[in-house]
Amino acid sequence: MSSVITPFFRRLYGSLFLAILSSVILTFLVLEKWNEYDAVEDFVSDTLFVKNLLESQRKSEAAETFYSNLNSELYPFDIQWLLPEVNTPCNDCMYLSRYKSVEVYELEEGELLSIHNIEGATGQLIISDKVESADFSSSHLSLEHSGIEHFDIEEYSIFILLFVISAVIGLVLYLPIRKLQKEINHLSQISYQFGNGALDSRVEPLSEPLTLLANTFNKMAQSLSSKVNESQVFAQAVPHELRTPLSRIQLATGILRNKLNDAEQIALIENIDQYIADIDELCSQVIQLSKLNIQSKEDEDEILGLNHFIQYRVSQLPLTEQIYVDANFDDDVSINCNAAHLRLVIDNLLKNAVQHAKHKVIISVGCLEQSVQITIEDDGLGIPENEYENIFIPYARLDSSRTRKTGGLGLGLAIVKSAVSQLNGDITVSSADSGGAMFKITLPLR
Repeated sequence: MSSVITPFFRRLYGSLFLAILSSVILTFLVLEKWNEYDAVEDFVSDTLFVKNLLESQRKSEAAETFYSNLNSELYPFDIQWLLPEVNTPCNDCMYLSRYKSVEVYELEEGELLSIHNIEGATGQLIISDKVESADFSSSHLSLEHSGIEHFDIEEYSIFILLFVISAVIGLVLYLPIRKLQKEINHLSQISYQFGNGALDSRVEPLSEPLTLLANTFNKMAQSLSSKVNESQVFAQAVPHELRTPLSRIQLATGILRNKLNDAEQIALIENIDQYIADIDELCSQVIQLSKLNIQSKEDEDEILGLNHFIQYRVSQLPLTEQIYVDANFDDDVSINCNAAHLRLVIDNLLKNAVQHAKHKVIISVGCLEQSVQITIEDDGLGIPENEYENIFIPYARLDSSRTRKTGGLGLGLAIVKSAVSQLNGDITVSSADSGGAMFKITLPLR
């Protein structure tokens, strides 16, 4: 059973049981005290009513004479006159309280006794329950003659009990659930940071029932962080190591070119040079992609005039006479971001669009409510819809127009995807009106 119910829930269930038990006991004690006070209040109100009635009948007669000769059998209470020389109103009675200047006592059999002062008299009027009519409800007398609506708390006792239990259960549940919610939020935040590339993020020690989950997450994060670091080192070391023999091959081909006169041999040397250039470019892109997988620092961000930035990147493109780049800017937009990452996004997408366009590339910038949208489209053959997700996978190539023959190495769009992610943005691909591909990049303004 202990393996099924964790210590957290055992404590929670135990707290709920104690809370319900204590709330029931407390409610009944309060109701009992309330009923006692309510009974005393009703009794005093009834005796005051009888006293006022008798006083209206007494008129100018002496109080001692009037009450000494009074026949109490005509009234629902025993009525006596307490002489001033008598110190105690009753034997073996217990003082309860004082209400509306009336002292109330409880007799041995549970009957109540009240002592009233009479103006101008030296004695006191004693009004008590009749022993033979202990079941008589004096409250009916007061209600009948006074016309005051009586509130009976016993009629609402079940509702009061339910309210107290609900309040206590809510209080008992709120504290651990609030703590649990904070820890879940912390776990979610660390998971989000880890997913965004902060591989050193770890979950702080959490209480039950999240202890095992936190430890498992930290072990997983440590394992993934180690593997990613190894991959980063490998991905950056291999291109650097490749460039040394490539440089030697380029040197050798340069020497051979100077010594050869045969056109076919010179063409072969030029092909080798092209292969070396392709490998060198591939190494550069592998290093770029590897660096993008590491979370960038916020202090590298800067304010950029987006329109001017894009126009400058367009001016750096090696364009032919057949391709025209049309830049449309609806607003003068400034954005706070990492300039190197944004340059990778714009350069790779523009290069990709120019390579596959027939005549025209359109780039536009517009502001949304809390973000800016950059759209780059071409009038080429486009991308099949079922390949929209695959094109962002490293080294993925399509079987149609976008192949290795166009000059792509298979990493450009993967670099774009990673750079957009580092900019906390989003990128989607769809079909342009001209039939080509249209890429939409959404970046936060802040």
